[in-house]
Amino acid sequence: MRRFLTGLTAIAVCAFPLPLLASAPPDEGIEDELVLDEDDMDAVPEDTGDSGPADTSFLDDGGDGDDPSTEVGATGTVGEASEGTASLSEEDQRKIDEKEITVIQPQAFLNVYVDANTGKKKRRIELMPQVGLTINDPFVRHWAAGAEINFWLNNRMALGINGTAFFGAKTSQYDRIRFQEGLLLTANKTLWQASLDYQYEPFYGKIALFNRLLLHWESYLQIGGGAIHTQNLPRFQAVHPVPYNHITGQVNFAVGVRYYIQNLDWFSVNLGVRTFGFFDAYEPQARGVNPGSGDNPNFNDPAAAYAAAKAQPLGERLAFNVLFFVGASFYLPPKFDYSYRR
Repeated sequence: MRRFLTGLTAIAVCAFPLPLLASAPPDEGIEDELVLDEDDMDAVPEDTGDSGPADTSFLDDGGDGDDPSTEVGATGTVGEASEGTASLSEEDQRKIDEKEITVIQPQAFLNVYVDANTGKKKRRIELMPQVGLTINDPFVRHWAAGAEINFWLNNRMALGINGTAFFGAKTSQYDRIRFQEGLLLTANKTLWQASLDYQYEPFYGKIALFNRLLLHWESYLQIGGGAIHTQNLPRFQAVHPVPYNHITGQVNFAVGVRYYIQNLDWFSVNLGVRTFGFFDAYEPQARGVNPGSGDNPNFNDPAAAYAAAKAQPLGERLAFNVLFFVGASFYLPPKFDYSYRR
């Protein structure tokens, strides 16, 4: 049997949701829809009648009446130069600004400087003893000892003279070819050289060693010319015990680097390579011990052999001697003065 809710029961069931509907916000769950009206978009704002400047007081920082002239960097009212600054010219202002510049870790060495006591420019003299070893000839090895004197024109250029004594001898390679191949090589050794040089230093830098020691260095190029003395090594020394000598002109080119020791204003360590180019006179091929095979007995005389060496078909032949050297420089005067702020 089907029953229906009637009477008070039906009224109670219908009235149960009313408190929940009354407690919910009227717009909850309903999104507002924005409706654009073209008339509203084209509308012109109403004139309020106030044509004065806009109020910008809200842009102030809220300071308690601070005067703008008291701000950092202000020197007076806007558009006015401060007293004292306006009287300086551009050149005076530049000099003041330059004095405020401090150079950190300046160049370690000055070879030309202004004496602080006399105000005169002084040029230092460099004395450099050096030792070296030739590295380009596998048959004749030279040990070398010499010295160089440089007179500095400025901190980048110098004029100098240098001289080197060579102590040459045949190497084991020369003897190995003689006994294994049955060949006697024609070779000369160098006795000494002297030259006048021009030096230029294009590069300067610093090296930090283990973050404890700072080395200043300068790399230089050097070109010069002078004289060189060579002596032949006779192929048959038992028959020709007296060699002949050859003195001729030479040009040389060097590349080197100087390392300055910190707090030593009078000393540097130098490394370099110098190449000598010259025309050498080698022993003539007809100077031997067997006249029947074409050897000329007149060449037993060193003077005749030397004349033949210069007059043979090729004449004097171009030769090179490459010297690696290590030196230590001492500077006079031992101290120098900076003419600018350090």
